[in-house]
This record gives sequence, C-alpha cells and structure tokens, in this order.
Amino acid sequence: MSAHATLLPTEKIQAIESPPMLYKPATPLACTVLRNERLTPEDYSEDVRHIVIDLRDRDYVYAEGQSMGVMAPGTTPDGKAHRVRLYSIASPGAGEPGYERAVALCVKRVVYETEEQRMEGICSNFLCDLREGDTVPITGPNGKNFALPADDETDLLLFGTGTGIAPFRSFLMNLHSRPKPYGANVHLFFGSRLKIDHIYANDLNDDLLKHSQNERFQIHSALSRENPAQKVYVADLLKMKQELIEPILDRKNFAIYICGLKGMEKGIEAFVRDYLSRKSGKTVEDGEWAELKESLKKAGRWAQEVY
Repeated sequence: MSAHATLLPTEKIQAIESPPMLYKPATPLACTVLRNERLTPEDYSEDVRHIVIDLRDRDYVYAEGQSMGVMAPGTTPDGKAHRVRLYSIASPGAGEPGYERAVALCVKRVVYETEEQRMEGICSNFLCDLREGDTVPITGPNGKNFALPADDETDLLLFGTGTGIAPFRSFLMNLHSRPKPYGANVHLFFGSRLKIDHIYANDLNDDLLKHSQNERFQIHSALSRENPAQKVYVADLLKMKQELIEPILDRKNFAIYICGLKGMEKGIEAFVRDYLSRKSGKTVEDGEWAELKESLKKAGRWAQEVY
C-alpha cells in the first residue's frame, strides 16, 4: 500500500439499500402531477421547476440518491419513441413533505439558442409545461451508487451545482427526519451564478436553509456572478474552507458525493490530491490518483453524477 493510500479510508461503506427498477421504458407508470412550482423568478433567464408527482395507489418505491425516468410523449422524426431521460429525485425516500405520498423532481428547462435557430430539450420542456392534473409516464427507480451510508458516523462532503442539488435536498431531509440525530459532519458546497438561482436556498424556496442551523450541518454557497469582482466557484470555496474540511479527511471516515455540471469534479479531485501530497511530502501522480479514486469508488466513498 502506498503512503498516499494509508491516508485514505479503505473500509467499504455499508450503504442504505436502493430499491430495484420496477418500471422499464416498455412498461412506464402513468402518474398525476400535483404541483409545478417555479424555483427561479419569472423574469430570470433560467426556468427551473419543482414538480411534485402523485404516488398514491402506486407501488413505486425509491431511496435517496436514486433517479426517476421520464418519457416525453410523441416520437422522433424516424418514428421511434423518445428516449427516457433520468432526473435525480429531490424528495426523501419517505416521500415529498406535505403530501400523503408523492415524489418531487427538480427540472431546468433546456433551451439552445444560436443566431440561426432555437432548439428546446424535449423532455425538460414537457416537464416544465406540465400542469396540475396532467399525466406523466415515469420509469425506474434507477441507480445504486449514490446511496447514503447506513451508519451515522460517516462524514458527508456534498458538492452540487444547479439542478445537481436535487439528491442533496433528499439527503438533508432524510438526515433531519431521523429519530436519532446524525452523528457525523455534513458539509454541502453548492454552486450557482446568483442568489436568485440558488435553488432551494433563496427567497422563493428555502428548503435547504432549514437544515443548516447546526455547525455540523453546513451549507457553503459559491456564487460565481453575485459579486462581479470575485467569481467564486465550488472548487474555490473548498480551498477557502480548507481548515474546516481537512480534519474530516484526517479522520478517514468520509464519503464524497458530486452532482452537477461536468468538470466540477476536477477541482475537488485537485483539492484531495493536494491534501495527500502535503501530508505525505510526495506528489500524487496522475496514474496513482486514478487508482486511489477508483478504490474510493469501490469502497462507496466517492460517487459522482456529472453531465
């Protein structure tokens, strides 16, 4: 075992069990929309929605960290059904709070504009345009690698951007609903452009802020456009919080979860590599880091979903 490997946890995490897929694209489950709430201001350039789907009288069971498939109606130009699109579930496994039995998705309306044309994401626009009482065909649940630890002594380092915040909303709601308080540290680094698009942590919806009133449960906001003189991204904020995070790495019982825009994981990897290099006095080379990261993944201590 290398000197760097000895600085990282090796014991495999026992994760909360993720239910298997119940509904495949060939046999989707038809459900009713209960609510479609906009999470960004009406005059803001990005339209992000909190969509609540009714699961009463349905056998759809999921766990935090899983995704739900959605099938937009219609067909492609060659006559085939549209492909299933996966969306991280934003509700805890017990169900969306305030409803008898429901689940919520966090969806950004995708629009591509060029000088010549405007293109719209088929599934995201279908979802964002849904109204109360409309039907949505769903599949899943999908995924087993983004599961919470079964014990409550594992420190959680969560990194999200944009709608990648969805699974972390479900995580925090789960942890705060437990009869026994979660025993370890939870730090969420959340990146967006402005405070107004800081989903679930702004004036329109403050669900995340309700779970950050404890020094062991902290939310660190990286707003890249709020202050034109200082663009702060997730990786920048992580470096600023080095004295707070390094003791967690020293403890060697942590799990890292990354969800959001592709590329954000590079800054997080650089932080951990720099930590290992300083602690050992020896640089972590690219090949060794690939092996170390893979070992963390196999141990259930590094999970990422970037797009």
